[in-house]
Amino acid sequence: MLPEECALAIDAGRQIIVDSHGDVSRSVPETGIDESDHRYFSELSFDVAAGHDWVVLGREHRDNGISTILASPSLGTGRGEQRRWTFIKRLAITETGVRAIARLTNNTRTTRKVPVSVTLSPDFKHIFEVGAFFSPRDSLDRSLRVEAQSAGCTFVGTLADGTERRVTVTGDSDLEPTITEDTVTLSTEVTVPPASTQAVAVDIELPAGPRTTSNIDVDIEEPQYATLVERARRTLDSLMLPCGVPAAGAPRFLAPFGRDSFIVSYQLLSFDSTVAERTLRFLAAEQGERFDSSTLEAPGRIMHEKRHGDLPAIGKSVRSPYYGTVDATPLFAALFADTVQRTGNETLRRELYPHAKAAIEWTLDELDDDGYLFYDSHDHPLGLAHLGWKDSAEALAHPDGTPAQGSIALAEVQGYVYRAVRRFEPLATDAGDKALADDCRLAAETLAASFEDDFWLPEQGCYALGLDDRDVIRSVASNQGHAIWAGLGSDERVARVADRLTNDDMLTSAGLRTFASSHDAYDPLSYHRGSVWSHDTSLAALGFAERGHRDTAELLASRGLSALDNVVRADSPERLGFPELMVGFDDEDVSPGAVRHPDACIPAAWSAGSVFGFVHARTRGESE
Repeated sequence: MLPEECALAIDAGRQIIVDSHGDVSRSVPETGIDESDHRYFSELSFDVAAGHDWVVLGREHRDNGISTILASPSLGTGRGEQRRWTFIKRLAITETGVRAIARLTNNTRTTRKVPVSVTLSPDFKHIFEVGAFFSPRDSLDRSLRVEAQSAGCTFVGTLADGTERRVTVTGDSDLEPTITEDTVTLSTEVTVPPASTQAVAVDIELPAGPRTTSNIDVDIEEPQYATLVERARRTLDSLMLPCGVPAAGAPRFLAPFGRDSFIVSYQLLSFDSTVAERTLRFLAAEQGERFDSSTLEAPGRIMHEKRHGDLPAIGKSVRSPYYGTVDATPLFAALFADTVQRTGNETLRRELYPHAKAAIEWTLDELDDDGYLFYDSHDHPLGLAHLGWKDSAEALAHPDGTPAQGSIALAEVQGYVYRAVRRFEPLATDAGDKALADDCRLAAETLAASFEDDFWLPEQGCYALGLDDRDVIRSVASNQGHAIWAGLGSDERVARVADRLTNDDMLTSAGLRTFASSHDAYDPLSYHRGSVWSHDTSLAALGFAERGHRDTAELLASRGLSALDNVVRADSPERLGFPELMVGFDDEDVSPGAVRHPDACIPAAWSAGSVFGFVHARTRGESE
């Protein structure tokens, strides 16, 4: 997703992406300074007029910032005068925005003077208009003016919805601004004594948002993965949004996503229940209240994605929020019940019970006579074709490659429904909602029986991927592992599924493929039809651990941890590691984690959360 030469820093809903020389550059369209779905700067570059090109020595990612270390070219073989300058550029996310610093070290025996400047060009473009991240779309016109001030300026952008955004840049007092139509250059001359360092700093004030971090208990008895666990914790902290919910990932998905947040919350529930509590509260506040065919909002329904900025405001995006997911609503009710049971938090139970009840009622209302929850493609130019977690256009197929079509009931979605109604039933009973409790019990019984009758594939020893308008989707895929985690499946058949999903056509050295390689429709480089997703494997591992299949849980967890450990160690620190997905091929020479998937966002929250899901699957299995 990001070119190899780019580096990324993220924190509190902001992200900085720089090129190989540590600059935000218009020539590298992926670079920028972004917040709340808007790119505030398409250029932020330091220039030191030392009469030569700089040599990049390295880069360091630390404390929510990126430092790029450069030096002047070698002048010969002698010591002392070999490299006259060391130049460090640092861009870091602060509580109020971004701080940019240039540090110049004079490596010679004489005092030197050198001109230093920082050039800033605002953008105010919506993240959806960044062609390097999303499908190309026409950019909107946004007017811009610059207000000069001492040693700085304020950029004022009028967005497409008529609202105004102001970004103030303040530099050191001796910086002189030069203002053109859309660019400001702040310049000064720096005097650096021998063996000394001088710095030039610029502060960018963005709309402030509070910083939220996790409280993950990392006292985990997995010494071989201690570094991986700590990196996962730091990555999840960096992805926490001001609203307290983990963003799905970066750079494209730095926003709250319902399904992703619920799965991360489940992965962390044994280590930090506050993530689940914050996620439930945030998504309860966004719960649907009315019917809207453009966003699929409905009373009780839980959102899929929420974006900010001018594109949603003028109708150029439906994601403000967008309810195009079939699984977030039952997952909300299930997570609510599981969190209350684990924490005993009566305040959470009392405050959010009405929201969980509304989610259950939406779910029950959508079930057919067999207890299934189907969905149809969202017939809207900006809608999604598929509303499960595998939501890419070609994600779902029969073994021969025929696309799933019409109304679709996915295996994992039926599992989420089952877990939701089973876990919510006692809460409804305690609350005096006897009729609702009875409805939950009947729905669970009906769904469990129907699932056994319609989804079982005796020739495969596995449940089916789903149902569509044509027939049973007889593909073996990873979705079935989610259904096992959620509680569906008889004990005898779950044992057979454990064997089937660990066959060579499904299990790689990194975890489960999303689609069996023995099917004609398998594609190891697809987004969802043969690739490997860590969160996907982690839920299956948790499911088999809960169902008493310790060996299978250990196998999946060990492979998942090992692959993430290898990928994170091999990846440069400025990428934070934890790719969204890995390639799906696996042989003696090349493992899934050895090749970067071209479409993977790095990092992804549920990939970092998988570390904790895998650890819990192992420890749960050991305790039974």
